Amino acid sequence: MIASALLSAAVAVADQGSADMGAFGRPLRLLDNDYYKVDIDLRARIELADFETLESSQSYTVRGIAGVGSKPIYGLSAYAGVRSTLAIAGGQYFDTVEAPTGQSPIADPEDTDLNQLYARYQNADLLGADLTVGRQRIALDDHRFIGNVGWRQNEQVFDAARASTSLGIDHLSLLYGYIHYASRIFGNQGPPATRDFRSDSHIVRVGYERWSIARIAAFAYLLDFENSPGNSSNSFGARATGGAPVTTNWTLSYAASYAAQTGAGDNPVDYVAHYVAAEAGATRQGIAGLAVGYELLGSDDGEARFVTPLATAHKFNGWADAFLDNGGVNGLRDLYASITPQLPLGLKGGVIYHYFWSDHASDALGYEVDGILQRAFGPHVTLLAKLAYFDGRTESLPDRWRMTFDAMFQF
Repeated sequence: MIASALLSAAVAVADQGSADMGAFGRPLRLLDNDYYKVDIDLRARIELADFETLESSQSYTVRGIAGVGSKPIYGLSAYAGVRSTLAIAGGQYFDTVEAPTGQSPIADPEDTDLNQLYARYQNADLLGADLTVGRQRIALDDHRFIGNVGWRQNEQVFDAARASTSLGIDHLSLLYGYIHYASRIFGNQGPPATRDFRSDSHIVRVGYERWSIARIAAFAYLLDFENSPGNSSNSFGARATGGAPVTTNWTLSYAASYAAQTGAGDNPVDYVAHYVAAEAGATRQGIAGLAVGYELLGSDDGEARFVTPLATAHKFNGWADAFLDNGGVNGLRDLYASITPQLPLGLKGGVIYHYFWSDHASDALGYEVDGILQRAFGPHVTLLAKLAYFDGRTESLPDRWRMTFDAMFQF
């Protein structure tokens, strides 16, 4: 999908680096050889935020991730990596975990932590078995329910056991995961709302991808958080995506999702809420891509809303981050359109327009315009600029804008 691809490009964190080639195309044997591979991911960021009711913030941060993974031996491998985020002149912004400063929030607190540490077993001849145990990155489908929040400087990772298999059937995938702990982007600092989740959660996904015109999946996400019972929930749903060329120059694509959710565990609210997402796109080769979409995060009569506590929330409902709470108890409806023109000089970018209103009572909430522009310089370096402006229609949703400049190096 066009809009989804644009969003994914903006939040992507590379699962694998490109450590096999040097600046002149020669293999760097110390970084990638027959025994191990080293990953290096550096990102320097300037982010500016200005909320109508708060003072402006300016953050200058550098994030580094370094890891090393062994190459499989009889299907067994291991990986270890650390992550550190450093703020330069850090007092110029509110990092969301310190005491409120009256400044606009930018959720990139300083933190150093274990990013990943896991053991993995893979065997294509054993029904496609794939088992990973330990701290790991998990990102499923479009990240709407389970994601790594790759846009923020501190990545979300999980202490989990995850197993998948094809059962020996082509195009089929079955996944089960148990999440014991969710290490969130706030570094387990600050007030309870920003702390890591102590979890007793199960994720199940069944996918079948035989046809490019219809890749389908069914899922159940049974989330139970000891220290955040209001986010404990059971979600059951399905997703379909696909696309096909219709002429020599035109390609059509679509994505559609539905889920129903109830409270779970010690959630104090007994509710039922629904999720609907649909997007259709068309691409004209060499000119532009267009897409329109709709997303519903339903409300149960204003008592509770559909929650997605493990999502890459920044990817959805506008980059100004006005609706990280999915619209609160009144829920949210988001109608959007995007254009991604073919740009010269190796540039990639686009513009997205959102119109928001609540699910319960259908109150107008505002509109947002987002833009992104990026350019890669070889396989390792990328520069990116992103702008978001939200025009709120209620006192609780003030006007706001964000501007971000990134320089990224991945190896």
